[in-house]
Amino acid sequence: MLAGDVATSPALMPQAPEPLRLGDAALLGALHGPTELLPISSSGHTTLISELAGLNYAKAPSQQRKPLEIALHAGTAAALLLFPPAEGCGGPRGLKGLAFRGAMLAPTAVAGLAGRNRVRDQLGTTATISAGLLAGSVAMVTADRSRGTRTATDASIVDGLAIGGLQALAIWPGVSRSAMAITAARWLGFSRGASARLSRSGLVATSLAAASLEGVQLAREGIPRQDLPALAVAAAGGFVSAVVARPMATRMEMGAPLWPWALWRTALATVTVLRIRATGDDGHR
Repeated sequence: MLAGDVATSPALMPQAPEPLRLGDAALLGALHGPTELLPISSSGHTTLISELAGLNYAKAPSQQRKPLEIALHAGTAAALLLFPPAEGCGGPRGLKGLAFRGAMLAPTAVAGLAGRNRVRDQLGTTATISAGLLAGSVAMVTADRSRGTRTATDASIVDGLAIGGLQALAIWPGVSRSAMAITAARWLGFSRGASARLSRSGLVATSLAAASLEGVQLAREGIPRQDLPALAVAAAGGFVSAVVARPMATRMEMGAPLWPWALWRTALATVTVLRIRATGDDGHR
């Protein structure tokens, strides 16, 4: 056999990755809406549930994972556009509201542009995501002991920067953007309901910004054509599940405590850690 024949032998050519399964995409879409609206980490659940359930997404290469993540964010963000604006639910209004949301978004955008991929590569294992879930749980429970009474209309640019600064920690998968936003607002003296409304006031912008940022990068790299059906299913699932989860988010805006969500995060992290100890697989890829 000639050297040239060896180089082009089908047996030696790189194998195309297995297409993402539609059932996996549907499950992740069903998870994404609630986990994005609630302070429990959508990125953490996407990775950990995939690992625990044995979905092929868990072992998929980054060129397949990124498009699915973007589809999930896009579907959820589209659903959020249907919800009543935060201003109509007691959030800051007019120019003050725009200034607050801009200040809240700025630190998150800077953190995402500066180190999102690097942080995700280093802290994206099941072990580190579990640590992020636990750290966020402690912060949430500690902050929720505050007896703050400030209303959402009191929020200023300084408050927005402070909330956005802590929210930027959510580039660590498992920490949760909404968990950090609510935690920061509680530490700043806002009531439970006001903190949840302030968190939602930046949710649409943050979700759209995240999807756009990764979408630009993805456009340069290309989308695997065999995964287009799964991406459509994931986006549709993210949209529907966000609409269905809306009542739970509304309950938080009415002043529900944070401890049930902290307990859920802790339970998921504990199950994951036990699995790591049993299998020795920390999900590092």
